Amino acid sequence: MQLVDKCSTEPFYQQIYRKIASDIEGGTLAEGTRLPSIRACAKDLDVSVTTIEIAYRELVAEGYVEARQGSGHVVCRVRDSSDARLQRSEGYRQALERLHAHTHEPKRTWRFDFAYDAIDPSVFPLAAWARTSRDVFFGESSGRSFFYDDSQGLRQLRTEIAAHVNEELGLDWNPDQVLIMPTTRDLLNEILMLFDASSTVVGLENPGYDEAYAAFARVGFRTRAIPVYPTPTPQEYLQSVDGLDIVFATPSCQFPTNIVMPPDVRKALVKWANDTGAYIVADEYGWELSPGVGRVVPMAAIDDAGSVIMTGTFSNCFSPAVCLSYALLPPELMLKWRGRSAHLHPRVPWQTQAAMAAFMREGQWNSHVRKMRQAVLKKREILQESLHACMGDAVEVVMGRQFALVRTKDARGETELIEAAEREGVRVYPTSRYWVGYPNPAWDYVLVGYAGLSADEIAPGVEALARAWGFAS
Repeated sequence: MQLVDKCSTEPFYQQIYRKIASDIEGGTLAEGTRLPSIRACAKDLDVSVTTIEIAYRELVAEGYVEARQGSGHVVCRVRDSSDARLQRSEGYRQALERLHAHTHEPKRTWRFDFAYDAIDPSVFPLAAWARTSRDVFFGESSGRSFFYDDSQGLRQLRTEIAAHVNEELGLDWNPDQVLIMPTTRDLLNEILMLFDASSTVVGLENPGYDEAYAAFARVGFRTRAIPVYPTPTPQEYLQSVDGLDIVFATPSCQFPTNIVMPPDVRKALVKWANDTGAYIVADEYGWELSPGVGRVVPMAAIDDAGSVIMTGTFSNCFSPAVCLSYALLPPELMLKWRGRSAHLHPRVPWQTQAAMAAFMREGQWNSHVRKMRQAVLKKREILQESLHACMGDAVEVVMGRQFALVRTKDARGETELIEAAEREGVRVYPTSRYWVGYPNPAWDYVLVGYAGLSADEIAPGVEALARAWGFAS
């Protein structure tokens, strides 16, 4: 056995383990060969007994060596190395190389990324969140980190969420009705498990939130598209939902059209659900970003029969990385959920939930939302003014809470517009993916978000976009 290279940065025990394993695989050490005793090997290599013990322990764990009573450590039979096995190993290695290349593919950097689902780091309350998180991690309740909490969600956070939506939206929900999950899609998965996929027909907005389509399709529900562009009348909407068991809607700000569901359509839809026993999953995504005076009444506020399931998230106002979303379920559905899933482990870490509960309890959340709302309104104005200044009447713009829909009046399609923007280092996003089937012929918008950009980046970004589209020199 060669001496240990004491100039190497590799630990001694790893060198010894690697050398013996290599000799066994290469046949130098045959099956049944007895290795030197731990003390003899340590003396021979001029290392500590502990070093040899660790190396031998690794060899035993990997199956190279067997520790036998009275015989010490003996080499085991080398595993089969037939051509078939070598061929499988080569295929595995090649697949691993492809996986590595795919996962480490360099991401393109953009001069301006008009994403709609990003957060501007300059408005994130880093100091307050760090302090609250630290207090939770090292506070009196930190011992709770070592066991599972309620799978429905931390009671303190459910209490804060219920109080928040009740005060802001005029609701009367109980903390026991709140379900906490990482994302809206996770919430939808949990809700869908309460229904029989073989006999339940679900209606989804068209165009609409593609993650919702994916969630329903994954568990085998039959789906039907509900046309929402152009905005239907109450009668047209009711015709579309006739015979459905569940309707998924984004009433506060329909995605991606940016259209707010009219009050008469809301009332008609809730009455239909109450009368037929159907359910409405109302995703009130981003409702906090609407000013209180101009905020529309949520569907849950006009539901007196328990037909509306409301979902919301902290992602768009706080940070997608925090992964906190919630649903407010009617009592009978929550009882059904608890009977089915209350024994499972919680999906959101206790520390994250406890930190957000403290953040809300201390008033930090409301303070942050006010600042976020002001920042969004300011950036929205800058985007609207910049689009008008740089492109004028050459484009049609539909403004929304965190993004604008933009299309050129020269009938260019989204692919051409996106590719032209990319050549200028600007990223805008397609909207055709949100349609079931072919998009409406009157629909050829691209999505231009502004939530993730700073106020100072928006105007230069629009100028670059205008150049890419041929509207500026």
